[in-house]
Amino acid sequence: MPEPQYTQEQENELLQHIFFGKLDNLPNLASKIVRIFTSSTFTDTSMERNSLMQHTYPKLKEYCREKHGLEFQVVDMRWGVRDEATDDHKTTELCMQEIDNCQRVSVGPNFVVFLGQKYGYRPLPTKIEEDEFLKITSVSSSEDDKLLNQWYKLDLNNFPSLYCLQPVSSIFTNFTNRAHPRLMEEDQSQWWETMGKLNRAVRVAAAELLQQGRFTAQDNHRYNWSG
Repeated sequence: MPEPQYTQEQENELLQHIFFGKLDNLPNLASKIVRIFTSSTFTDTSMERNSLMQHTYPKLKEYCREKHGLEFQVVDMRWGVRDEATDDHKTTELCMQEIDNCQRVSVGPNFVVFLGQKYGYRPLPTKIEEDEFLKITSVSSSEDDKLLNQWYKLDLNNFPSLYCLQPVSSIFTNFTNRAHPRLMEEDQSQWWETMGKLNRAVRVAAAELLQQGRFTAQDNHRYNWSG
């Protein structure tokens, strides 16, 4: 393959990028990996996923290695999300990062989805613009308003200002306390109950704002879609 020809101006620009550490336009390295992200609801596909892990993936690993000299990898977040990620509400972000990584490194398929009859987990929004949050609380019950303001705190360091969902352990202090499993289990149970209340609060408010014409259909959908 012939080497690319650059003008003097292009060479100077390239050198400047190198000196300043601007290396975001590098060509992708040749990969020898097939990396697949598996996506589904957890509870109603456990048998299928276990069967694939036990019977299918080992054969695919062997096939890729023996026939094509490739390494076959599977990402299943059921076994990869730590309590600390849940504490900081990073689960969805981690999943999206891993999907992007699979798309980047895989030389073949990179995403497999299992579809069933169950609607997926609906994560709480981790950040809500101040104006939107105030709209939500304006139509919330006093109980929901108190709960939302307990868990979402205003961050003025952003523009526009954001209400940010606080770490679980900031209120349920034993949420990740492995030294006391019983206390950790109690706090985790309380968080899942609280998260359900928060989810219901924002969904009810979003539906009311949609009915009043203060939310668009897309605004309402953001509080109802599956992660």
